[in-house]
Amino acid sequence: MKLREIFRFELVYQARRLRTWLYFAVLFVVAYSLERTASGREVFVNSPFAIAQNTILTDLLWMLMAPAVAGSAAARDMETRMHPLVYTTPIRKTDYLGGRFLAAFVLNALLLLAVPLGLLAALLFPGVKPGIAGPFRPAVYLSSYAVLALPTAFIFTAVQFSSAALKRRAVVSYLGTVLFFATVGGATAVVTNVLPMPALGKLLDPSVRLNVLVLMEDTFTPLEMNTVLIGLDRSILANRLLWISVAVAILAFTHARFRFGHREG
Repeated sequence: MKLREIFRFELVYQARRLRTWLYFAVLFVVAYSLERTASGREVFVNSPFAIAQNTILTDLLWMLMAPAVAGSAAARDMETRMHPLVYTTPIRKTDYLGGRFLAAFVLNALLLLAVPLGLLAALLFPGVKPGIAGPFRPAVYLSSYAVLALPTAFIFTAVQFSSAALKRRAVVSYLGTVLFFATVGGATAVVTNVLPMPALGKLLDPSVRLNVLVLMEDTFTPLEMNTVLIGLDRSILANRLLWISVAVAILAFTHARFRFGHREG
């Protein structure tokens, strides 16, 4: 089997599951609700800052759902006892892992499309008061999705997929997420609050929650929140580049350590 065939099979398999569409619906409703309940007194509800803030908040919820996608893709063969058949087929490790990971990443990226769609729906449906919503700028939604949501999907899918693939158990993807968050979150808190080195702390936060929800809210003026594309901020771009590199390194480590065979221990 080639990488493309493995990718297509995994993507179609998970896309047909009811769970996938329930996740999409929940993300859509939460994003819609966040946009509808925004105050909009000094900052437009569809401002770059508000869209970035709501994107990150909804992404945090997605992180609780994503392990089910990545963990299933990585460990389903072992847990369903199909591994003796699959592992003995003429298949390359790169094709097997690559196809499964790419399918999980693409599916998670599609799930996160529910966020900008929910935010847009909150503005298009009747009920937004005049003066609260600013000019419609497609670039605001595109930059938030491309720079904030997509890299987050890649980073956390890599962590969750690698955890489950190496341990051959889907539930480990949840544990890997918790451990990853605890380790990185603790380091970020120490660097930001104890040292203090807020610039380094912004780099160490893979969810960019610290960048947008804390530091930018304290340093940006209402005018900047309404006009500056948050996704193109230099500190966020540097953060994304750093953590994408870390995710690639994690995937490379997983590829090197993974073996076709029974789980050890």
